[in-house]
Amino acid sequence: MGSGHSAINVLLDLLALRDTAPATRLLWAMRREQLTTVFGGGLADALPARDELGQRAKKAVEEGWITTLTPFHIHTVSPTPTGGVAVTGQLGPQEHTVAIDAIVVATGFRPDLSILREVRLAIDPWLEAVQAPGPLIDPNRHSCGTVPPHGARELAHPERDFFIVGMKSYGRAPTFLLATGYEQVRSVVAALVGDQAAAARVDLPLPPTGVWSASPVDLIPPCCGEPRPAGRGGTAPCCG
Repeated sequence: MGSGHSAINVLLDLLALRDTAPATRLLWAMRREQLTTVFGGGLADALPARDELGQRAKKAVEEGWITTLTPFHIHTVSPTPTGGVAVTGQLGPQEHTVAIDAIVVATGFRPDLSILREVRLAIDPWLEAVQAPGPLIDPNRHSCGTVPPHGARELAHPERDFFIVGMKSYGRAPTFLLATGYEQVRSVVAALVGDQAAAARVDLPLPPTGVWSASPVDLIPPCCGEPRPAGRGGTAPCCG
């Protein structure tokens, strides 16, 4: 279950079972109606390994090694007498039940913020990400390559000199790239040592994904009451 890269990796690993257990049958359930974005941007993706991952999954589906159930909205999961599970849901316009041996759930994650209960935080209520970058990393509007660069200014919390950086700063959003985290850390460290000019200078050319998403410019909030400077994602410093 799931439509992201984790689900694809699991499926490709499970395909290896067919070498020793030829009767292995794989069902891939997801809520998406279209598989185009699931397989990635193809040759338009500037990350070759990610492109290869998507193309391998696409080939496995096209050759019949993996059966897709989409869009599949699961209602109930119940045990079967044989030790497996019966999964019932809405497959397109009809109710559908499949009996399987096991489910691998790759449907996302969420940060554990319990350790920060005594800290004054600004958290996006939906993504559980840092509040200011929330609209900038919304997976409904962005892929990994269209998230605007951001740093100490956007990652700040009401708690003085407190920042959440890296994957945890994205909350439940799956659009995080390591390069983004490195730039976050560079900007935050600059802010903590008092180099505000370096902290404000956040520039990160992200690779194109080949998958359609909204332009990042229209989601960036105004800076000091004025529009952000022109450019990809408004990367130029503002407010002096």
